[in-house]
Amino acid sequence: MKNALPTLIGFLVLAAVGFVASRVFLVRADAARAEEPPAPRPVTVEIAPLVMEETLTVQRRFTGVVQARRTAQLSFEGSGRVTEVLVEEGQRVEAGEILARLDPAVLHANRAEVASRRERLQAQLEELEAGPRAEVVEAARAEVTALEEELALAVVQRDRRDGLAERGTIGVEQLDAARAAVDAADARLLAARARLAELVNGSRPERIAAQRGALGELAAGLDAIDVQIEKTTLRAPFAGTISARLVDEGAVVSVQMPAVAFHLVESGALEVRAGLPPEIADALSSGDLTPVLRARGAELAIRSTRILPNVDVATRTVAAIFELDSAPVMGDSDAQLRDGDVATLEVALERSERGAWVPLAALSESTRGLWSLFRVVATEDAEGPVVERLELEVLHADGERAFVRGTVSGDERIVVTGAHRLVPGQRVRLVEHFRPAANGER
Repeated sequence: MKNALPTLIGFLVLAAVGFVASRVFLVRADAARAEEPPAPRPVTVEIAPLVMEETLTVQRRFTGVVQARRTAQLSFEGSGRVTEVLVEEGQRVEAGEILARLDPAVLHANRAEVASRRERLQAQLEELEAGPRAEVVEAARAEVTALEEELALAVVQRDRRDGLAERGTIGVEQLDAARAAVDAADARLLAARARLAELVNGSRPERIAAQRGALGELAAGLDAIDVQIEKTTLRAPFAGTISARLVDEGAVVSVQMPAVAFHLVESGALEVRAGLPPEIADALSSGDLTPVLRARGAELAIRSTRILPNVDVATRTVAAIFELDSAPVMGDSDAQLRDGDVATLEVALERSERGAWVPLAALSESTRGLWSLFRVVATEDAEGPVVERLELEVLHADGERAFVRGTVSGDERIVVTGAHRLVPGQRVRLVEHFRPAANGER
């Protein structure tokens, strides 16, 4: 009896230990079951069909500057003091309109002096062309007649004295004096006849030509002074707007140191200048591309396109100049397109390339320069589709979308939002939301 008691006590202790161990195991099993996560719920994603394209249309944009076709820095061509300034900055002027004037008083005085000299030479020319007066010619004839009679008398006296000298009545000196008188009378007669012939023949052509040449010099001098007087008036060479006025009344200008008086910008004749890659410029020149110009929200009408032949050494671009039809009003506002506005040139480049446009939000960076997106794969069970990762190559990115190619058939449905929450094999709930853009659609 004494030996059975310890055995009974040991049995009871073992039973208690076993009961406690079983309870602990059951508690831990319940805790483990409580810690097990529930089956994951599908993630809601937006999907879109992958639409394959056979051509890739890329919109290229280039920045240009709107500029006036003509601008001019206007200066006086003459010298003098500014007496009038007739325009202000921002004022529109027409071609030929007077902008400012210089004082022409000195030039008018010089012109009056040259005009007086010209009148004197003109009178002398008219006298030469008219020839001598009839009274002068008659006087010359009378002088010739008188000298002829004087010569005849001298000849008679010489002959008489020759006879007297032969008889020895007079000396040799008297004979020599008679002969000398004949020679002198003959010489005077010859001179008078020459003067009469000159008067009868009129002025020599050479003298008339020389006089006319002198008159021509003075006439040219008058024209030069008139040009200088005209240059004291500064006129607008073309219609435009005064963008700067840099001279005031009282200022002195000089031909040796000309100062810019006004900046004139042509109005209503604008063009856009843009630097383009040589291949784009060549395509525009050949007509393979149709450019679209926009500025301040409006599309601009292009009248003509000029491509310069040289490449800019600094930018390695070719300048293209687009002449505009007019300066349009921007939208519904009263704002006009102006010199210095920024314009955007758009051209659409097409090449044969099979691929599809996808939103950038659907892409994530992968390895080896590739990108990935998730496509939806249907399953046979009732718990819904899962996603699978696709590796793709991005050919072109444009704003919020990219053109990609890879091992796709075109029948796939892709996840367009929420791709960062997904892993391959994850179940998803689908929402049709995204409409893929057509090739080249903005």
